[in-house]
Amino acid sequence: MIKTTLAEQAYQELRARIIGGKLAGGTRLLPNELAADLGISPTPVKEACLRLEADGLVVATARRSMAVRSFTEADVEALYAARILIEKGALEAAFEAGHVDAALKARLAESLEGHRAYADGTSLDDLARALSYDRAFHSALVEASGIALIIETHARILGQTHTLFVSVPGEYDRSVSEHRAILCAIEADDQGQAVAALLAHLKRSRENTLRQVRLMAPA
Repeated sequence: MIKTTLAEQAYQELRARIIGGKLAGGTRLLPNELAADLGISPTPVKEACLRLEADGLVVATARRSMAVRSFTEADVEALYAARILIEKGALEAAFEAGHVDAALKARLAESLEGHRAYADGTSLDDLARALSYDRAFHSALVEASGIALIIETHARILGQTHTLFVSVPGEYDRSVSEHRAILCAIEADDQGQAVAALLAHLKRSRENTLRQVRLMAPA
C-alpha cells in the first residue's frame, strides 16, 4: 500500500511538472535523480514513468531510459483533431441529455474566473495555475456528457496538448475571452452558438500551438 501511494504521488508530481512546463520536451527522466528530488526510492518513480508513458507524456529512449515527449506538427494536428471531435460531440451530448444545468454553468464560471485571475501572470507558476483552470473548463464540458470512456480519453489528450500550451505567448488572455463566449452561449442555452464558439476556440488554439511547435523545432 505504501509503495502504491508513493508511486501515485510521484506520478501526480511528475505529471504536474510536465504539463506545467517545468519538465520540457526532450528532458531525460533519471529515476535516481528524480527519486532523490522527491525524497523517495527509485522504484515508485519508475512506476510513475510507466504510467506517464501510457498517458503519452513520456517516451522510451534508445538507452533504456525515458524522456519527456517532444511533439511534432503531425502530433499536434492529430491531438487537436481528436479534441475537436470529442469536445464537440460531448457538448452536443450534454445538451441532448439535459445535463447543461445550473451546476455545470456554475462550474464553468468558477473555472473561467480562476483562469482570468492568473492569465496575466508572468511566472511559470502563475501560467501553470491559469492552465489548470483552462483544463478544468474543458474537462467540465466533456464530463457533462456523462460518457465515461470519452471523459477518460479526453483527459489523456488534454494533458498532452497542454504540455505545449504553457509556452504559447499571449494565449491565456485570448483563451479567457473565448471561454467567456462559450459560457455566455451555454448560459443562454444556445447549443448552436456554444458549439460554434467552442470550435472557433479550438481551431485557433490549434494554429497557435502549431506555430509554437515550428518555432521550437531545431533549425
